[in-house]
Amino acid sequence: MNRLLFLLVLCCWNLQAQIPTAPSTSLKCDQFYGVDDFENLYFSTDNVIYKESNENRLEFYDIQLGDIASVDIINPLKILVFYRDTQTIVFLDNRLNEQLRINFNDLKPQRFIEHARLAGERRLWLYNVDMSRLELYDYINDKVINSTTPLTSPVIDMQSDYNFCHVITAHGINTFNTYASNTSHIDAAIQLPVAFDFEQLGFKTISGWKWYRFDRKFRFRESELTTPISQENTPESLYLKGGKLYIYSQKRLHVSSINLKKL
Repeated sequence: MNRLLFLLVLCCWNLQAQIPTAPSTSLKCDQFYGVDDFENLYFSTDNVIYKESNENRLEFYDIQLGDIASVDIINPLKILVFYRDTQTIVFLDNRLNEQLRINFNDLKPQRFIEHARLAGERRLWLYNVDMSRLELYDYINDKVINSTTPLTSPVIDMQSDYNFCHVITAHGINTFNTYASNTSHIDAAIQLPVAFDFEQLGFKTISGWKWYRFDRKFRFRESELTTPISQENTPESLYLKGGKLYIYSQKRLHVSSINLKKL
Protein backbone atom coordinates (compact mmCIF):
# COMPACT_ATOMS: atom_id res chain seq x y z
CA MET A 1 0.00 0.00 0.00
CA ASN A 2 2.81 2.39 0.91
CA ARG A 3 4.61 1.55 -2.36
CA LEU A 4 1.44 2.21 -4.35
CA LEU A 5 0.94 5.54 -2.59
CA PHE A 6 4.54 6.51 -3.29
CA LEU A 7 4.15 5.75 -7.00
CA LEU A 8 0.92 7.74 -7.13
CA VAL A 9 2.57 10.78 -5.52
CA LEU A 10 5.55 10.48 -7.87
CA CYS A 11 3.30 10.39 -10.94
CA CYS A 12 1.35 13.41 -9.72
CA TRP A 13 4.59 15.31 -9.12
CA ASN A 14 5.85 14.56 -12.64
CA LEU A 15 2.53 15.61 -14.14
CA GLN A 16 2.55 18.84 -12.13
CA ALA A 17 6.11 19.61 -13.25
CA GLN A 18 4.98 19.51 -16.87
CA ILE A 19 2.16 22.00 -16.33
CA PRO A 20 3.22 25.58 -17.22
CA THR A 21 3.78 27.54 -14.01
CA ALA A 22 3.74 30.96 -15.68
CA PRO A 23 0.35 31.99 -17.04
CA SER A 24 0.47 34.85 -19.50
CA THR A 25 -1.85 37.57 -20.74
CA SER A 26 -1.77 39.80 -23.80
CA LEU A 27 -0.37 43.28 -23.18
CA LYS A 28 0.58 45.55 -26.06
CA CYS A 29 2.84 48.35 -24.88
CA ASP A 30 6.27 49.90 -25.40
CA GLN A 31 7.41 49.43 -21.80
CA PHE A 32 6.04 47.54 -18.81
CA TYR A 33 6.85 49.06 -15.40
CA GLY A 34 5.21 46.81 -12.84
CA VAL A 35 2.25 45.92 -10.65
CA ASP A 36 1.08 47.40 -7.34
CA ASP A 37 -0.51 45.73 -4.30
CA PHE A 38 -3.95 45.93 -5.93
CA GLU A 39 -2.68 44.29 -9.14
CA ASN A 40 -2.95 47.47 -11.19
CA LEU A 41 -0.67 47.34 -14.22
CA TYR A 42 1.68 50.22 -15.09
CA PHE A 43 2.99 50.57 -18.64
CA SER A 44 3.50 53.10 -21.43
CA THR A 45 2.79 53.40 -25.14
CA ASP A 46 3.93 56.33 -27.28
CA ASN A 47 5.16 58.12 -24.12
CA VAL A 48 1.75 57.90 -22.45
CA ILE A 49 1.82 56.25 -19.01
CA TYR A 50 -1.13 54.02 -18.13
CA LYS A 51 -2.41 52.58 -14.89
CA GLU A 52 -4.86 49.82 -15.71
CA SER A 53 -7.17 47.61 -13.67
CA ASN A 54 -10.23 45.56 -14.48
CA GLU A 55 -12.42 48.56 -13.76
CA ASN A 56 -10.69 51.47 -15.48
CA ARG A 57 -7.61 52.94 -17.12
CA LEU A 58 -5.84 56.14 -16.07
CA GLU A 59 -3.21 57.95 -18.10
CA PHE A 60 -0.64 60.74 -17.96
CA TYR A 61 1.39 62.39 -20.70
CA ASP A 62 3.22 65.60 -21.48
CA ILE A 63 4.53 65.75 -25.04
CA GLN A 64 6.84 68.65 -24.20
CA LEU A 65 8.97 66.50 -21.89
CA GLY A 66 10.20 64.06 -24.53
CA ASP A 67 10.73 60.33 -24.12
CA ILE A 68 10.17 58.57 -20.80
CA ALA A 69 13.49 57.31 -19.46
CA SER A 70 12.21 55.44 -16.38
CA VAL A 71 9.25 55.05 -14.04
CA ASP A 72 9.53 54.11 -10.35
CA ILE A 73 6.35 52.73 -8.74
CA ILE A 74 7.83 51.56 -5.43
CA ASN A 75 5.41 54.03 -3.81
CA PRO A 76 2.14 53.99 -5.83
CA LEU A 77 1.04 57.16 -4.02
CA LYS A 78 4.10 59.02 -5.35
CA ILE A 79 5.11 57.65 -8.74
CA LEU A 80 8.36 58.97 -10.18
CA VAL A 81 8.58 59.59 -13.92
CA PHE A 82 11.99 60.61 -15.25
CA TYR A 83 12.48 62.35 -18.61
CA ARG A 84 16.22 62.30 -19.28
CA ASP A 85 16.19 64.43 -22.45
CA THR A 86 14.63 67.40 -20.67
CA GLN A 87 16.19 66.59 -17.26
CA THR A 88 12.77 66.57 -15.61
CA ILE A 89 11.15 64.47 -12.89
CA VAL A 90 7.37 64.41 -12.48
CA PHE A 91 5.70 62.98 -9.38
CA LEU A 92 2.23 61.47 -9.87
CA ASP A 93 -0.38 60.44 -7.31
CA ASN A 94 -2.39 57.21 -7.42
CA ARG A 95 -4.78 58.79 -9.95
CA LEU A 96 -1.82 59.77 -12.18
CA ASN A 97 -2.39 63.44 -11.39
CA GLU A 98 0.74 65.55 -11.27
CA GLN A 99 1.92 66.42 -7.75
CA LEU A 100 5.30 68.03 -8.31
CA ARG A 101 7.76 68.73 -11.09
CA ILE A 102 11.55 69.10 -10.78
CA ASN A 103 13.64 70.49 -13.63
CA PHE A 104 17.33 69.93 -12.98
CA ASN A 105 18.19 72.55 -15.60
CA ASP A 106 16.86 75.19 -13.20
CA LEU A 107 19.00 74.08 -10.25
CA LYS A 108 22.38 75.45 -9.24
CA PRO A 109 24.94 74.12 -9.71
CA GLN A 110 23.55 72.64 -12.89
CA ARG A 111 23.99 68.87 -13.22
CA PHE A 112 23.16 66.25 -15.82
CA ILE A 113 21.29 63.30 -14.33
CA GLU A 114 21.43 59.96 -16.15
CA HIS A 115 19.29 57.87 -13.76
CA ALA A 116 16.80 58.71 -11.00
CA ARG A 117 15.00 56.57 -8.40
CA LEU A 118 12.95 57.14 -5.25
CA ALA A 119 14.82 57.06 -1.92
CA GLY A 120 12.04 57.66 0.59
CA GLU A 121 10.38 60.81 1.84
CA ARG A 122 11.73 63.94 0.08
CA ARG A 123 14.79 62.07 -1.21
CA LEU A 124 16.03 60.71 -4.52
CA TRP A 125 18.83 58.48 -5.73
CA LEU A 126 20.51 60.29 -8.62
CA TYR A 127 23.40 59.32 -10.87
CA ASN A 128 25.27 62.53 -11.68
CA VAL A 129 27.12 62.02 -14.98
CA ASP A 130 29.17 65.21 -14.63
CA MET A 131 30.64 63.99 -11.32
CA SER A 132 30.38 60.23 -12.15
CA ARG A 133 28.84 59.61 -8.77
CA LEU A 134 25.67 58.41 -7.05
CA GLU A 135 23.96 61.09 -4.97
CA LEU A 136 21.33 60.96 -2.25
CA TYR A 137 19.41 64.16 -2.93
CA ASP A 138 16.92 66.09 -0.79
CA TYR A 139 14.71 67.68 -3.45
CA ILE A 140 12.71 69.82 -1.00
CA ASN A 141 15.80 71.63 0.29
CA ASP A 142 17.82 71.21 -2.94
CA LYS A 143 20.64 69.56 -1.04
CA VAL A 144 22.92 66.59 -1.72
CA ILE A 145 22.90 64.62 1.54
CA ASN A 146 25.58 62.07 0.63
CA SER A 147 27.50 61.05 -2.48
CA THR A 148 29.85 58.28 -3.50
CA THR A 149 33.36 58.59 -4.78
CA PRO A 150 33.52 58.69 -8.61
CA LEU A 151 32.38 55.41 -10.18
CA THR A 152 34.79 53.93 -12.70
CA SER A 153 32.29 52.12 -14.95
CA PRO A 154 29.39 53.70 -16.87
CA VAL A 155 26.05 53.17 -15.13
CA ILE A 156 23.47 51.47 -17.35
CA ASP A 157 20.63 51.19 -14.85
CA MET A 158 19.69 51.50 -11.17
CA GLN A 159 17.38 49.58 -8.84
CA SER A 160 16.57 50.78 -5.37
CA ASP A 161 14.52 50.77 -2.21
CA TYR A 162 14.53 53.49 0.42
CA ASN A 163 17.72 52.32 2.15
CA PHE A 164 19.86 50.96 -0.67
CA CYS A 165 20.63 51.75 -4.29
CA HIS A 166 21.95 49.05 -6.62
CA VAL A 167 24.05 50.59 -9.38
CA ILE A 168 24.21 48.38 -12.46
CA THR A 169 27.12 48.44 -14.90
CA ALA A 170 28.17 46.09 -17.68
CA HIS A 171 30.61 44.48 -15.25
CA GLY A 172 28.39 43.95 -12.23
CA ILE A 173 26.23 45.50 -9.53
CA ASN A 174 27.41 47.71 -6.67
CA THR A 175 25.15 48.36 -3.70
CA PHE A 176 25.31 51.60 -1.71
CA ASN A 177 23.51 52.58 1.50
CA THR A 178 22.25 56.02 2.47
CA TYR A 179 25.69 56.90 3.85
CA ALA A 180 27.14 56.34 0.34
CA SER A 181 29.06 53.29 1.58
CA ASN A 182 29.56 50.36 -0.80
CA THR A 183 28.08 47.35 1.04
CA SER A 184 27.96 44.71 -1.71
CA HIS A 185 29.30 43.82 -5.15
CA ILE A 186 28.09 41.27 -7.69
CA ASP A 187 30.67 40.40 -10.32
CA ALA A 188 28.73 39.29 -13.41
CA ALA A 189 28.18 40.13 -17.05
CA ILE A 190 24.86 41.89 -16.61
CA GLN A 191 22.20 41.74 -19.29
CA LEU A 192 19.33 44.15 -18.76
CA PRO A 193 16.70 44.17 -17.42
CA VAL A 194 17.25 43.40 -13.72
CA ALA A 195 14.45 42.45 -11.31
CA PHE A 196 14.64 43.66 -7.71
CA ASP A 197 12.30 43.58 -4.72
CA PHE A 198 13.93 44.75 -1.48
CA GLU A 199 15.91 41.64 -0.40
CA GLN A 200 15.83 39.71 -3.69
CA LEU A 201 17.47 40.38 -7.05
CA GLY A 202 17.59 38.45 -10.31
CA PHE A 203 18.58 38.73 -13.93
CA LYS A 204 19.00 36.46 -16.93
CA THR A 205 22.40 35.56 -18.38
CA ILE A 206 23.48 33.51 -21.39
CA SER A 207 23.65 30.43 -19.16
CA GLY A 208 20.31 31.08 -17.45
CA TRP A 209 18.86 32.99 -14.51
CA LYS A 210 20.95 34.19 -11.57
CA TRP A 211 19.31 34.97 -8.24
CA TYR A 212 20.64 36.73 -5.16
CA ARG A 213 19.37 37.43 -1.67
CA PHE A 214 20.46 40.09 0.84
CA ASP A 215 22.15 38.64 3.94
CA ARG A 216 22.28 40.15 7.42
CA LYS A 217 25.41 42.12 6.55
CA PHE A 218 23.60 43.77 3.61
CA ARG A 219 25.53 41.85 0.98
CA PHE A 220 24.05 39.99 -1.94
CA ARG A 221 24.77 36.27 -1.89
CA GLU A 222 23.86 33.96 -4.75
CA SER A 223 20.84 31.80 -4.01
CA GLU A 224 18.86 29.02 -5.67
CA LEU A 225 15.23 28.87 -6.71
CA THR A 226 13.09 26.21 -5.12
CA THR A 227 10.38 26.75 -7.74
CA PRO A 228 10.71 26.15 -11.51
CA ILE A 229 10.84 29.09 -13.91
CA SER A 230 10.64 29.15 -17.67
CA GLN A 231 13.90 29.65 -19.54
CA GLU A 232 12.17 30.33 -22.85
CA ASN A 233 11.06 33.94 -22.48
CA THR A 234 13.60 36.63 -23.29
CA PRO A 235 12.61 39.50 -20.98
CA GLU A 236 12.06 42.97 -22.39
CA SER A 237 10.93 44.19 -18.96
CA LEU A 238 11.10 42.58 -15.52
CA TYR A 239 9.30 43.32 -12.28
CA LEU A 240 9.61 41.41 -9.02
CA LYS A 241 7.08 41.84 -6.23
CA GLY A 242 5.85 39.71 -3.38
CA GLY A 243 7.33 36.46 -4.65
CA LYS A 244 6.04 36.93 -8.18
CA LEU A 245 8.20 37.63 -11.23
CA TYR A 246 6.54 39.51 -14.08
CA ILE A 247 8.23 39.03 -17.45
CA TYR A 248 7.13 41.16 -20.38
CA SER A 249 8.09 39.56 -23.68
CA GLN A 250 6.67 39.67 -27.22
CA LYS A 251 3.52 41.57 -26.26
CA ARG A 252 2.65 39.17 -23.46
CA LEU A 253 2.99 39.42 -19.69
CA HIS A 254 4.16 36.18 -18.08
CA VAL A 255 3.86 35.62 -14.33
CA SER A 256 5.91 33.12 -12.33
CA SER A 257 5.98 32.42 -8.61
CA ILE A 258 9.51 32.34 -7.23
CA ASN A 259 10.91 31.18 -3.94
CA LEU A 260 14.58 31.56 -3.02
CA LYS A 261 16.39 29.32 -0.58
CA LYS A 262 16.99 31.01 2.74
CA LEU A 263 20.58 31.91 3.55
